[in-house]
Formats: sequence, structure tokens, C-alpha cells
Amino acid sequence: MIDRALAIVELPGVIFTSFGDMLRVPGSRTDLLAAKARGADVRMVYSPLDALKLARQNPDREVVFFAVGFETTAPANAMAVWQARAQGVGNFSVLCSHVLVPPAIEAILSSPHNRVEGFLAAGHVCTVMGFREYEPIAERHRVPIVVTASSRSTSSRGSTWRSRPSRKGATGWRTSTGAR
Repeated sequence: MIDRALAIVELPGVIFTSFGDMLRVPGSRTDLLAAKARGADVRMVYSPLDALKLARQNPDREVVFFAVGFETTAPANAMAVWQARAQGVGNFSVLCSHVLVPPAIEAILSSPHNRVEGFLAAGHVCTVMGFREYEPIAERHRVPIVVTASSRSTSSRGSTWRSRPSRKGATGWRTSTGAR
């Protein structure tokens, strides 16, 4: 996907926008920050709506938002596309690469070299997509999955719950407070 982004930034008339964490991710030959240094119009934004605003301000240029992320970023990206259409902004597009957490966990646990004994599931992801998809994974692979929040205290409680020797071999999911 980075190589696709790099091809797009080289097109004339493109303003390529992205969250900052994607600017240094290497493609097969370079990254977006290096492309910016060579003169490509690559801009860091904090929201897809920032990219949409740029499109409204630059009607003579194509503004592309690099919509990369997990379940939590998909709604905001979809809202930006919806707003662009509703507002008649025809020069806004997205390069989309959304991924889901449960298939990633499944792939890790299915590896013959897997040594993972449990997962801390992000509470903000579970807020968007729920937690029911984790239950069969936990049962099938016999590993606990603890849903935590992004605060230090709840993540710490989740880590403590996960690391207790008495929990080894426990299955199912829990919240960081121990609720099921």
C-alpha cells in the first residue's frame, strides 16, 4: 500500500494527506517523508476532515487522504467521504487500507511458531466493533483475551490479570475490571 501511495504522490496536481505515523513507513524503495523532501506535496493531517477541508480550499488539485487503520478509523474515513459527496467536493478521494483486529489475532495464534499466551484487546476497538468476535478465537486457541481501555490504570489491570500464573490456560474474554 505504501508503494501505491508513493505512486500517487508523484502525480501532478495531487495533495497527498496522511496521519503522521504513516510518513516514515518504508515502501519497497522509499517513504512518504522522503517523497515530500523531493518536492511531492505530502501533508500531515489529524483527521480525514482536515483533508476534506484542504480539498475545499484547493478545488484545482486532487486531495487524497491515506485512510489506513483499524476498525476505529473506518467511521471517520467514511464520514469524510460521505461529507465530500454531500457537499459536492469532487476533488477528494481516499486510498483506503482498513484492517480488522480479530483476523490479525487469528493469524498470529494459528502460526505453528506461536508462543503468545494471551492478548490485551483495545477497548476503543471493542467500542466500535464489539467483543463477540474474540470469544470463539479465545476458545479455539485456549488463550485469554482481556479488553482494556487506553488509560494506564486499566491497561495495567489487564496486564496483571493476564500475567497471573493461576490464569495460565484460562480461556475466554474479560474486561480489565474482570467482568465478563
